[in-house]
Amino acid sequence: MDTHRQPRLRAWGAFVVAALSFSAYALCATPAPYFLDSAELAAATFGLGVAHPPGEVTALLWGKLFDLLPLGDVAFRAALSQGAAGALAALFVYALSLEVADWLDPEERLDPITRVLVAAATAVMFAFAPGVVIVCNRAEVYALQTALSLAALWLALRAARDRDARPALVAAVLIGLGVANHSLLAGLVGLGAVVAALPLLAEKPARLAGLALLAFLAGMAIHAYLPLRAAALFGAPDHGASNVLWGDARSLAGLWWVVSAHTFAVKQAVVQGQATPEALPFLPMEELGVLFALLAPAGLYFLLRRARSRLPGLALLVSAGGSMGAALIGGLAPANPDIRGYLGPAFALVAVFSAAAILFGLTVFRFARLRPFLGALLLMVALSRFPQPNQYPGLRDSTAADAAAGQVLAHLPPRAALLTNHFETAFLVGYQRLVEARRPDVAWAHLAFVGGPGYAERVSLAEPDLAPSLQAYRRGGFSVEVLRALDARRPVRIEPDIVIPPALHTQLVPAGDLWAPSLAGDSILDLVASWMLAEAKSDPQARGYLGWRSYIDAVWACDKEDRDRVRLRFAELESLMPSDVRFKELKARCAR
Repeated sequence: MDTHRQPRLRAWGAFVVAALSFSAYALCATPAPYFLDSAELAAATFGLGVAHPPGEVTALLWGKLFDLLPLGDVAFRAALSQGAAGALAALFVYALSLEVADWLDPEERLDPITRVLVAAATAVMFAFAPGVVIVCNRAEVYALQTALSLAALWLALRAARDRDARPALVAAVLIGLGVANHSLLAGLVGLGAVVAALPLLAEKPARLAGLALLAFLAGMAIHAYLPLRAAALFGAPDHGASNVLWGDARSLAGLWWVVSAHTFAVKQAVVQGQATPEALPFLPMEELGVLFALLAPAGLYFLLRRARSRLPGLALLVSAGGSMGAALIGGLAPANPDIRGYLGPAFALVAVFSAAAILFGLTVFRFARLRPFLGALLLMVALSRFPQPNQYPGLRDSTAADAAAGQVLAHLPPRAALLTNHFETAFLVGYQRLVEARRPDVAWAHLAFVGGPGYAERVSLAEPDLAPSLQAYRRGGFSVEVLRALDARRPVRIEPDIVIPPALHTQLVPAGDLWAPSLAGDSILDLVASWMLAEAKSDPQARGYLGWRSYIDAVWACDKEDRDRVRLRFAELESLMPSDVRFKELKARCAR
């Protein structure tokens, strides 16, 4: 083939990969706020707030660009931002696979069409992996982090190949931006880019190391957003109470509290107690397919055994290992889609290793005319994995989260005081109040945030009626008397949770989905709608959230000996999670 056509052919391959990937993510994107921390991140993007530690600055500013688009709900636009990032990640898988072809076949025994077909198939295989889709079709940070990490790795490899330090310096900037997005993942995966740039460092170590450090700090400078935005929100008329604002980054100590993710570090023992690290080797098989993933060790072997590809192969291995290490540190629970996000770079590089095995096999395949056909066949297999938008991990029809939170707000009495406990409820309520301006008459506080820096002070200034209750909660003096004092000014509604001791919650009375310190007029229980139950059957996140709400409410009703409420909640749990161990134990306890 004419060598002048090769760049054009590769460019067409890149366009196809990016277009297919983004189309899949856009079609599967959630149309409304979703579960986990997606609603929080969408709200923080909209209001330019400070998301949960370490602040997620890069993702928020990236998402704000898409928030300006006149397309659908704010949550949908935030999902599109991650979809675009996911398409970029797939593009770099494609680029790395082409680099692997150049390393393994310097004699160019493989024709350019075969190389492009195999690289495109590898990128699409990665892009359509379920765990990749679920972090690319909702507001999150992992798709962007995977794109930043793979881009930095590719740039470092190009810099070493061309003996040109400029791409390596850009890679350092991207790693700095990644640290402001997800510090643990960016730092560990970024080690691979450092390994890739070692040949350059060996030539001019002091000069290049100094320039790389400055470039890294330039990327890290985006952290300045945190204290600047915190100062603006604390100075707002409502003291930032209506926006997402974790911690108080106006001081060095407060900034460190945010960027160090201290609030999550203290929970590591609990997280690790629920982890199953032995599942790690099987996750790439689940995501990429058993046969494709099993080729990866062979591909890594072919890379490491050749002098030309040994150091680049080692750089890819270090980055993949960094991604897996981050997932282990984060608490590897296969059912948690965020862990699939941690493993995004690993899945991408395992796919590249598999491509290396396929490309090497094709170089020794005698029937040269059949090679493009085999590459096209592999691409067709990858395309057959195109996700279904209305079936998980597709989220096109996912509206249960928005409806569940909307139901809570809609059924509150005028000027109510709402006290939530579950983090997903807080994120969804916060989104609806900030983005959609629902129920501005309600005074709301999330009890699980009261111990965090600045939260109780901000809410107390914005809603003085809540100040005594929040102070009592911080001091351990939270009681039914405190709630009744607040109830005299505003009708109190509290979300049930296990952190509220029985000595308190047995003195409360049912009030719709929530509970109150005194007899309420809205005591009729709001059952989970049948369409929500249907959505929960296919979506594990919906099932987990709705199931938890029904379960903890059943616990309170059981302690209260409210048999009618228990019976109704048990009927929901039988539909949501009939085999759950805690549910079975609760049924036995309530029967006694």
